[in-house]
Amino acid sequence: MDVSSINSLTGFANAQGGSKKSELGQQEFLQLLVAQMRNQDPINPMDGAQFASQLAQFNSVEQLISVNGGLSDLKNSQQLMSASMTNSMAASLTGKHVKALSNEIHLASGESTNVQYKLNNSATEVEFVIRSENGTEVRRETVEGIASGDNTWVWDGKNGNGDRMADGNYTVEVRATSDGTKVDSLVYIEGNVDKVRYSGNGVFLSLNNVQVAIGDVEEVGPGKKE
Repeated sequence: MDVSSINSLTGFANAQGGSKKSELGQQEFLQLLVAQMRNQDPINPMDGAQFASQLAQFNSVEQLISVNGGLSDLKNSQQLMSASMTNSMAASLTGKHVKALSNEIHLASGESTNVQYKLNNSATEVEFVIRSENGTEVRRETVEGIASGDNTWVWDGKNGNGDRMADGNYTVEVRATSDGTKVDSLVYIEGNVDKVRYSGNGVFLSLNNVQVAIGDVEEVGPGKKE
């Protein structure tokens, strides 16, 4: 069989689709099949069974291309529907009381702030590390004998030297251990949602002057007086 015509066809297909194209499309597959028939050895032509097999392969490829296109359209539709539902739900959260995962806290001028956390098991020691927004450590404190479940530690807003820190947002890290063995913990924030912000990075809720992603919300309830 003379493959020069087939090579010229594949070269033409690659030129049309760009030099980086490495997969045959539906049209290119059909062109190759036709070229193979035209250039078959007349002394030893393709038998009917072989031709039928290749036609079946082409039909399978065509069906797979159609299925893939349909799945892609379905995925796009689901993503649009999910985004629309998320936006609608987020708008309805304004004024609601929300509990969300967040290691960020806000310190108001002259006030203390609560660090709310949950332990999977009781801990003999829990260490709290407070850092400023630029990552600088400002306070480290250890408390002992903490039960499992929801707990609260109150930060008085002072650094390790007893100086009052400026108002603003800080991050907190909770390190819990039980006789030297790590205890899993979660840090969260609670408050009424006062604003919903839509951005290219997702939907965010504002509560207690902290921004939390809507995907980090754990509980939603009626608004509370603060």
